[in-house]
Amino acid sequence: MRRALCVCVAACVVVGLGVGSMALANMAVKGNDPGMMVSPHTIVLAKVSAVTVHTNIPAGSVVSDSVTLNGATPLAVWADDCGHLAARFAVADLDLVPGDAVLVLSGTYTGETAETFSAEDAVKVK
Repeated sequence: MRRALCVCVAACVVVGLGVGSMALANMAVKGNDPGMMVSPHTIVLAKVSAVTVHTNIPAGSVVSDSVTLNGATPLAVWADDCGHLAARFAVADLDLVPGDAVLVLSGTYTGETAETFSAEDAVKVK
């Protein structure tokens, strides 16, 4: 009985942490204007080989081949668990130097008008 209770409590904690982190991550990029969040937020050049960008932009509304970060093409583009655009970029392609940096994600929406979007996030580079 005690073991079953421990397993049940552990399962509840894991599920609670998962739901909580998804809710917080979804709130990290909110609003109707294109927004993004870079992870990791502090890029240590000697240790970090790639960064991931999460947005509030519906992935289905973007031409995935048009997505760039500071002009660099992505290693991968996908829809996250919320259906938003996410992409991974090689740090070496971003030409970063130590200090504060602003990373700008840009691309083109699908549709006949080929409207473009851009979003930015400030990061620290070490």
